[in-house]
Amino acid sequence: MKDQQNIMACYFRCWRDIATGDVENKVSMAALPPEVDIVFVFPDGNEPVQYWDTLRDELIPALHAKQIKVVRTVAIDELIKPGASAQALLDRFYYSTPGLDGLDIDIEHTLSTTEREQAEQISRDLRRELGNEKLFVYDANENGDIALMRALEPLLDYILFQAYGQNPTSVQAHFDRMFEGIFSPTKFLVGFSFYEERGAKWGDVTQPLETSTAHQYAIWNPTQGSKAGIFSYAVDRDGVKEGDDALYPTTFEWTKALKGAMTG
Repeated sequence: MKDQQNIMACYFRCWRDIATGDVENKVSMAALPPEVDIVFVFPDGNEPVQYWDTLRDELIPALHAKQIKVVRTVAIDELIKPGASAQALLDRFYYSTPGLDGLDIDIEHTLSTTEREQAEQISRDLRRELGNEKLFVYDANENGDIALMRALEPLLDYILFQAYGQNPTSVQAHFDRMFEGIFSPTKFLVGFSFYEERGAKWGDVTQPLETSTAHQYAIWNPTQGSKAGIFSYAVDRDGVKEGDDALYPTTFEWTKALKGAMTG
C-alpha cells in the first residue's frame, strides 16, 4: 500500500468497462489515476469471458504499474449458501483471476445464527488461505451483521461503511453503535456514491465539489481518531452530475481532488 492512511478506494462497475466490448461504455479501469490506492472489482454477473481475460492480462498489470491494488468483491450470500466452502469460493472468485490482491465481502443484512456461524468459519478459512500479504476486507451498510464483523475484526484489514446519502454526524453515530471499542478508526473507510445512470439520487456529489458530502467525508474523522480513508461507489461515473443518465468518459477529477483533500 502506498499510504496506510488517507486511502482512496473505489468500486468500479465491471459491466461499464470498455473491456466488456459494450460499445456504449466509455471508461476503462486501467485509466484510474495513481491517486487511487485500492480498486474493487464489482461485477453484476453478466460480464463476458473476454472481460475476465482482459482483466487478468491487461487491466491488473496496468493498475499494478500505478501501485493500485485490485480486490474482488463477493456477496455474503456466497458464504452462507448450503455447502459453501472457502476453497470453492477461492477457486471461483480469486484464483480464477491471477494477480488479484485480495477479497472484499459485501454484507448488507443481518444473518441468522446458523448463517453467521458458517460465514465466520469460511471467513477465517479465507483469511488463512489468503495469507497476510493479501487484503481481506468487509464492506457494509448500517444493516450489516454487526456480530459477524465484530467477531472477525482481528482478521480484517479494513471495514468499509456505505454511508451513501448520509452526513458525518450520522456516520459518527453508526461508528459508535457498530464499531466503538472493536474497530480502530485506522481500519475504517467511509464511502459515498457517484450518480449511477437511472440510479438513486444520494446527493453525495452535488456541485461544487468543495461543498459536497463526498468532500465532507474526505476531511472528516471519527472522534475516536483518524480514519483509514474514503471510498467511492461507481467511480466510472466520476464527474457526472446527479440526474444525468448519459454515459461519459472521465478523467477522475473528483477522485484526484478528494485524495488531495485528505492529504492536505
